[in-house]
Amino acid sequence: MNDNCSICRDPVPSDDEFALYFINKFETEEREVTKETRCGVFGCYPPWLQILASKKSYVILFGLVGMNQLAIGSYAVATITTLEKRFKIPSQTSGIITGSWDFGTICSSITIAYIGSKGHKTRWVALGTLLVSVACYSQLLPYILFGPGSDAIAIAQSSNSTDKTSIASSCGMGALYSEDCYDGNTSSTPAILIFMSQFLLGVGVSMYWTLGIAYLDDNVRKNQTPWLIAISSTIRLFGSPIGFWVASKAVEFYVDPTLSPPITDKDPRWIGAWWMGWIPFGIIASIFSVLLSLFPRVLPRASQRLKEQARVEVKTEEKTGNNTFGGFCQMLKRLFRNRLLLCNTFSYVFYMFGVLFYYVYMPKYMESQFHMTASDANMITGNVGLISSAIGVIASGYVVSSFKPSARMITGCNFGVEALGVICMIVYAHLGCQGNNLHGQWAADGSWDLNQQCNSECNCGPSVPYEPVCDLTRSVTFFSPCHAGCSEVVFYEGVKMFKNCSCIPETFTAVDSFCPVDCQYDLIIFLVIFCIMSLLSSMSHSGLVIIQFRTVDPEDKSVSIALSEMMCSALAYIPAPIIYGYLIDKSCMVWGQTCGERGNCWLYFGETLRYYANYTSAGFLTVALVFDFGTWYYSKNLALYDEDCTEDTNHQLQGENNSKRKKQSLIQDEAL
Repeated sequence: MNDNCSICRDPVPSDDEFALYFINKFETEEREVTKETRCGVFGCYPPWLQILASKKSYVILFGLVGMNQLAIGSYAVATITTLEKRFKIPSQTSGIITGSWDFGTICSSITIAYIGSKGHKTRWVALGTLLVSVACYSQLLPYILFGPGSDAIAIAQSSNSTDKTSIASSCGMGALYSEDCYDGNTSSTPAILIFMSQFLLGVGVSMYWTLGIAYLDDNVRKNQTPWLIAISSTIRLFGSPIGFWVASKAVEFYVDPTLSPPITDKDPRWIGAWWMGWIPFGIIASIFSVLLSLFPRVLPRASQRLKEQARVEVKTEEKTGNNTFGGFCQMLKRLFRNRLLLCNTFSYVFYMFGVLFYYVYMPKYMESQFHMTASDANMITGNVGLISSAIGVIASGYVVSSFKPSARMITGCNFGVEALGVICMIVYAHLGCQGNNLHGQWAADGSWDLNQQCNSECNCGPSVPYEPVCDLTRSVTFFSPCHAGCSEVVFYEGVKMFKNCSCIPETFTAVDSFCPVDCQYDLIIFLVIFCIMSLLSSMSHSGLVIIQFRTVDPEDKSVSIALSEMMCSALAYIPAPIIYGYLIDKSCMVWGQTCGERGNCWLYFGETLRYYANYTSAGFLTVALVFDFGTWYYSKNLALYDEDCTEDTNHQLQGENNSKRKKQSLIQDEAL
């Protein structure tokens, strides 16, 4: 009987032989995927480079890339006021330019996320970072093509003895001021070039957000995701002060560094070197692009975990492998039916709409409300919330990873923070330099009339350049020496002064500057509240990122992030700067004019601007609270951590083990 039974001629496999069989099988599979888990490119995978194939290396590099991108965004925001003066564009137009970044995100995010999620994610992020570097270099084109501008050149060529600007803007000489209407100051071409560069930035950055963060979550344990995202986000936060610091230093240089103007950067006519910072940012982005392209498709440890979950992969293979238009539509259908995802997304949309005023126009707001220079406003804007935000992000990551609060606890805290934000916006509306010391009065059409009886003989036309002078005795500022009725300019110990001014008593003279205003108390309160809100907001919103990941299937993760970014861009990032720019323009007191066309705004009604901006922001934050409640309601029983599914996983593993035991038992029975 035994001779006729071939199976009996083989010994019964032992446990060690079974283990050896699976080890050999694992090693074979490991050799097959070595290429997917090693650092390198184009078939070159040197051993010394493999130290980068770890989650620690990626988290640091991911944070540094984000830091450079945030620095680029902060630099663009910080220099927008200088661009308005240089190319004579209103705030609403600059808002459209700012929104072009997000228009690029809308046009690319979902498509790139869907295609890139099936391929090498870090290579796609590297391509996006390369596009960012190209966009930085293209930002130099307006300066290369149009130069510093005729106004900047005219100021720089003037001397202390014969100040062309002062003479042209003196009483009786305003009508003789000539303008160069063939200069690129009022051309739409510079604005179009900047718009296209910002559009390209949006396309590049969208790959970072959709695929880069999905790669991180794919290659680490779910319990580690909050902590690692917090670390990379903290590194990224340093980009904001870097961007504003670089902008602050750049605008301290004259727009053309080869020129030596007689004015300083404290003069409102000063045009800084807005283009200078784009060069180093572009170089850094190019370097990061190369480093990102070297990362493997899957990190080695993550590859081992994926093999252990082979059964789950087989079950989801049919869903993830459907890389067709039909599969894409099915994925979108699943996402739009996810109520928790939609509530979380719309909450973020309206929250961002409410706070985008301070993200985009913070330097301008500081200049107009607290009478700061562009350089000082950029320095304060870049540093005021950094420490608070960094502490908030780190604390949030530590709390979520260590104490594992429930989804409802996270969403409930976010609701409370945004409710507090509404109150803070209302408080902001009453903080700022009070009063208006610009000489003039309201006109019948609602504008501010600078021409009064005392300067009626001076021919102060609309094209007279802005050159503020101050009557120190009454603390009254005049738009120009012409509007003060001054006919003589003198220099006393290097200080420009004006005499024979019909709007100033004979015994006094005017100095070349804006009258100083002391409102340091309001500034301190504003900054303290801003720091507190930065701390609380960074803590509350960090937890919402984890909810964004866990509320969708793993294969839908990249596209869900892209969908949220696209909706936020379409409904907040693009319209918000335009709307707030419109409100800023509505608050304008004095418009500049060039060649008969309205240019940039020189002075604003501080109180009107505060009310328009802050009450509008409070309104959108209130709408966000409604969706916050929906997020809290639908987040019940949402599993955020690996332990939430431990019981189900144990049942699955127990079933697999029982199946293996049955197979082994059958083999042994046949052997007997």
